[in-house]
Amino acid sequence: MRVTTDQITIFKNLACRYFGEDAQLWLFGSRTDDSKKGGDYDFFIETSMNNADQIIVSRSYLIAELQNTEPFEDEKIDIIVKRRSSAFDMPIYHIAKHEGMRI
Repeated sequence: MRVTTDQITIFKNLACRYFGEDAQLWLFGSRTDDSKKGGDYDFFIETSMNNADQIIVSRSYLIAELQNTEPFEDEKIDIIVKRRSSAFDMPIYHIAKHEGMRI
């Protein structure tokens, strides 16, 4: 896994602040592969929040706050959020959960 303990701690703390303590978090994509170099940070969040507008706002604040920390400064960060109660499904949800690493 090509993220530091510091980065994981920062992400977990901020994600829980914006999406609740019960949010489930994954890192997926190229950063889970030690043989690769570079790449953006791909995170998947499963939340019990239901309000779509609040989820969009929280996601924006989370990205902005992450990019204001030294470990993530000027880094490309992608965050996908799924409402736990929603029946809506996308292939990326399965990829993130099954190929990614739960953090």
